Formats: sequence, structure tokens, C-alpha cells
Amino acid sequence: MALRRFWLVAWIPCLSLAIANAAPEPRQDAASTPFQLFAEVEEAWGQSDAERLTALLDTTTVRIALKPGAPLTFAVTRVAASFLLQDQLRLVRTRRFQMVRFDCDKKRDLCRALAVWTGDWGGRQGPRAVRVAFTARPATGGWLLTEIRAED
Repeated sequence: MALRRFWLVAWIPCLSLAIANAAPEPRQDAASTPFQLFAEVEEAWGQSDAERLTALLDTTTVRIALKPGAPLTFAVTRVAASFLLQDQLRLVRTRRFQMVRFDCDKKRDLCRALAVWTGDWGGRQGPRAVRVAFTARPATGGWLLTEIRAED
């Protein structure tokens, strides 16, 4: 009986460590303004850095569609969001990514941006330019993306 109790006591710290490792990663601080957020998006996207982009998302509400015409997909965890971004960004050799328009609506408490993504999609699609629309909303401590939508 004492051996069983010892075994249980010995496994409790390991179990709590495993549970702690399974918890979602803490979110980085949100951008203080929507323009700062969109500037960070522009820089991270230009470098095809899905992890940095994921840190700029509100994973409780974000919807993503990086393939033009595809339906929006909810990414409810950082891992799911990162997978959606990495999956598409790795397929495209980005040549240029530039924000071209901003629009903030104070009454609705949201800001939108439009970017042009120029790259080589390979295969039949080859080099092309795609518009990417972003929606951002205020979050605790700043602004985060709530929608990313690629459009032809």
C-alpha cells in the first residue's frame, strides 16, 4: 500500500507539468494602435513569418481564408491559426507585401486594411498579385486581427 501511495505522489508533479505544457501559449501584447498592428502584419507577412502573424491574432474570434474564394475558417487556437497561415505561406514565394488602404470606423470599433500580396504561387497559377483584407478590433491592451481574407 505504501508503495502505491509513493507511486501516486511521484507522478503528480509529472502530471501537473504535462498539463502546464498543454496549456495555450500566452499571447504577446497587442499593438497599441491599429496602424501599428497593420505595420507589424506587413513586416511579418513580407518575411512569411507565420508565428509572428499568429501573435497578432485574436484567436477567440479570428477567421482566416488565405486562398482566394475559399470560405473563412475559424482558428480557435494559436496552433490552428499558425497551421492555417504556415500552410498557405509556405506554398507562395512572397516577393512583396504592402498595405495600401486603411479605414477605421470608431462607431463600430473596428479598423480595416487592404494589402497587395505579390508572389509566385507556382504551377499553373505562377506569379500574381492578390488583395488581402484585414479586420482588427480592440482587445485587452491594444488591437488584434479578427479576420484575414484573400481576394482575387
